[in-house]
Amino acid sequence: MVADERVIKGSYMGSAIPARDIPLYAEAFVGGRLPVDRLLTGEIEFENLNKGFDDLDDGVGVRQILNCGL
Repeated sequence: MVADERVIKGSYMGSAIPARDIPLYAEAFVGGRLPVDRLLTGEIEFENLNKGFDDLDDGVGVRQILNCGL
């Protein structure tokens, strides 16, 4: 690391700036450039929340939507 002048840098939440980034993501989604539906693994009900976390831990469910029944 020292000889190549490499640096380890941390990141929290991807270093996003929500006020800037969320409108860009929304615009990309509406414009068809961000295919969120293809990234979605599934939908889980609130009573299956713990199983959803287990699926994330096992690598089975990558991106899930929590359906709270509202």
